Amino acid sequence: MRRLVALLLLLPLALAQVFPKGGGRYAYSDGTLQELSPTPEGYRLRYLREGRVFREDQLKAGPEGLHLLGVGLPEGYFPFAPPLLLYPAQLGPGVAWGGSARFQGQRVALSARVEGLEGVRTRAGAFNAYRVRVAYTTERGGTDLKEIYLVPGLGVVAYRAGEAWVELLRFTLP
Repeated sequence: MRRLVALLLLLPLALAQVFPKGGGRYAYSDGTLQELSPTPEGYRLRYLREGRVFREDQLKAGPEGLHLLGVGLPEGYFPFAPPLLLYPAQLGPGVAWGGSARFQGQRVALSARVEGLEGVRTRAGAFNAYRVRVAYTTERGGTDLKEIYLVPGLGVVAYRAGEAWVELLRFTLP
């Protein structure tokens, strides 16, 4: 019975969307500020340091989940062909996903898995978050491995890349 109650309590998390519908601003411990804005297709996620935009992600929400359409960098806008699934519509421990796409003239692959649900403390507060392992690889041999802590309806509250730990300092609604 306890397991059933626990599953029923987790079900809204599993079916929740990744980001807040109205957007918001995230301040992280590495000095990055993110501005999330709703668009007709999904979201625009701008990354700023010292008041300057250095990246802008175009995201599309759909029945399968949240897709990355492309990335704006100082050199220009670069689409993913096809769009890359960042997060599936349903999250839960053990859920895995992946895909590949052409990006800047090479094939990029994403592989991710929800390792579990656990508590995480950040300077913005304490959260129950999905711990997700994410790996990006390129056909030219590049690799980016991250362990992210994702709270449905809020977004990424912390992540580890190698030895670096980056945490959410504050989130504000628009």
